[in-house]
Amino acid sequence: MSTSQLWTTVKDELRARREARERVASLRADLAHYRTPAEIDDLMAAVDAQEGPEAELIRSVLSDNLRAWQARISA
Repeated sequence: MSTSQLWTTVKDELRARREARERVASLRADLAHYRTPAEIDDLMAAVDAQEGPEAELIRSVLSDNLRAWQARISA
């Protein structure tokens, strides 16, 4: 692989990673409105039957929101 090809590959990989981080940040911002257990449970039920990496990411973000809610009420 030439230096030019290597550089192009590295730039493409970095761009893809940056775009993935931006998508995750956007999803986290969208799901930040779901903060109470009832709201989170409702959305978890909606994605419960869904498969794939995006559904897993949604469940992960909602779980983080629930932990944050529990931390707020415990403080």
